[in-house]
Amino acid sequence: MDHFFSSGFHELLLWAQTIEPGYIYLVLFLVALVENLFPPIPGDSFTLIGGYLAASGKISLIPMFLIIAMGTMSSVMLLYIIGFNGGHKFFERHNFRIFTQSDLARVDRWFTRHGAFTLLISRFIVGGRVAVAFGAGVAKYPASRMALYSSLSTIIFQGLLVSLAYLMHAYVDRVAEGFNLYSKIVLAVIITLVILWFIFLFRRFRHERKQI
Repeated sequence: MDHFFSSGFHELLLWAQTIEPGYIYLVLFLVALVENLFPPIPGDSFTLIGGYLAASGKISLIPMFLIIAMGTMSSVMLLYIIGFNGGHKFFERHNFRIFTQSDLARVDRWFTRHGAFTLLISRFIVGGRVAVAFGAGVAKYPASRMALYSSLSTIIFQGLLVSLAYLMHAYVDRVAEGFNLYSKIVLAVIITLVILWFIFLFRRFRHERKQI
């Protein structure tokens, strides 16, 4: 487990090559399953590693891709179910200052209007996938559409990663570096949006205090 948190991509790749092929599939599934529940786990790095190992002939391409997709969708749907079964009532009942009933209504309206698009790009939102899956559940977005659009997003995103690693396996370290840069840019955008959101909440809180 220490490899997941402390090693770089090259070290993870070398470590993965020492595992028996049968166990590689298990590792890929477990990493894909828990990456959305524990974001520090580098699930996307292991997707690249899977593509590389398939190109080298150590594992088979199609089973590897399907196993990673199943692991990812299992965690995504788990987050959705948690939000669907208790999230809406929880936020509605407590009416937190940082997430009021008005904010809850905005989430509902957002997924009503933009749910399909949001879920289709959700797999590309590094650092925001958990919030999208949980938010879809909170908003009571239809389960069939949730599964469809999230599956398409997963297939497209992971298909791109696997294809890059498979076709450019000789330069997989550079592919990983490029994806790492992409992840940092997306994460920076998300952090900026979160900061702006908290500034908005702080100003709203001050305004409400003045009206009391």
